[in-house]
Formats: sequence, C-alpha cells, structure tokens
Amino acid sequence: MSSEQESGAMSKQLDEVIARLRELPEDRQQAAAVVLLDFLDHDEEEIELTPEQIAEIEAALKDDDVATDEEVEAFFARFGK
Repeated sequence: MSSEQESGAMSKQLDEVIARLRELPEDRQQAAAVVLLDFLDHDEEEIELTPEQIAEIEAALKDDDVATDEEVEAFFARFGK
C-alpha cells in the first residue's frame, strides 16, 4: 500500500470516528474531546500498543456499545495516564 493510499485510509477512519462521536450525547462528546486533546497534547510521547491492544481497540470501534466513563478511565490507566 502506498503512503497516499494509507493516508486516504486513515482519513476515512478518522471521518468514521468523527461521525460516530457526533452521534454521542453532548456529555460523551465532551469526554471524548478531553481524551483526544490529552492525546494530542502528548503527541511527542510515543505510545506503543501491542497487537492485542490494537485488536481490542479495533473490535471496540466495530461494536455499537459505548464505553462508560469508568471503562475509558480503566483503559487509559493501563498506559500510566
């Protein structure tokens, strides 16, 4: 896959994520914004995920269930945040 194709695939993924975020209630959108902004603010820090963690994230994105605040906190707690 060329870098141009990868960029297009990533843009599509981001578009899908943003569309899903817009469907959430306002308080959940705010919670997601806080998490994403924290991620962007710490962009210089490399976070390396295991293949299992990546698979878990991909499976969760395909699931229609929405994580609770506690589940989100527990997930990120595993990364020392």
